Amino acid sequence: MSQSVFEMHSVELSCQRPPGACYVICDEWHYKACLGKAADLQRAKAETREFLDIAQLNHRAWQKDRKLIRNLIGSHWLFFHRVRDRNPDTDGWWVIVALLEEVRRGALLAIKGPRNGLFPSPYSSTPLRNIAARAGNRRDGESALSVQYDPATWQTRLNAARAARAGDRGASTLLGDAQPFEYVPDALSGDVVELAASTNNPRYAAKMLGYDQNTFSDMLHAMKQYNKLRGDNNVIWHDVGDVEFNGVIIDNMHSWAP
Repeated sequence: MSQSVFEMHSVELSCQRPPGACYVICDEWHYKACLGKAADLQRAKAETREFLDIAQLNHRAWQKDRKLIRNLIGSHWLFFHRVRDRNPDTDGWWVIVALLEEVRRGALLAIKGPRNGLFPSPYSSTPLRNIAARAGNRRDGESALSVQYDPATWQTRLNAARAARAGDRGASTLLGDAQPFEYVPDALSGDVVELAASTNNPRYAAKMLGYDQNTFSDMLHAMKQYNKLRGDNNVIWHDVGDVEFNGVIIDNMHSWAP
């Protein structure tokens, strides 16, 4: 996943109290996908709790930051709060309230920044910075600073992991007590579905990922709108929630859960 993709799915909040503090707001899936093995979810959640402790001290300053408010209004995180109808010049308070609600319920993380200190530079292949202080050394003794983020390698490893997982599952199914490959008169029509791994059928994808049809339909509409896809642009859903379009993982459906 590229730096530009992460920037689309994160925002920076600068704090006045304590002076100089900065937090990066993002969802868990993009945090782990971009940092890879350097991601420290336990630490990120601890930093999120610290963020919530100081949030009210900075609420007034954040609500007056029109650039920040516009970015939040345009983000998909607050889609179900209907902030797109809010005025960034007058409704900053409501937008920040919606953001903090998403952080409190665990839908978003608040990680100590700044952002350019967490992720690789978009202009070079510089190794991840500040990892040693955050993640320590790896088990094999190799310094974490020697790890470089490589989108092609990440995609290759992801595909290999999916293939191995699908092979290990054998005849198991993610649909609980449903019988795989059994003919049912009202079965889903359309393209052939890979029951254990992925599908391009939204009805099956909803069941595979554990959502009812109405909720999944709202999530799908929001996801396509945000990623600038047309309604007839076909995507593939994987059993971990990843959304694939034209051979590239562009999003994760669980990020759109209400």
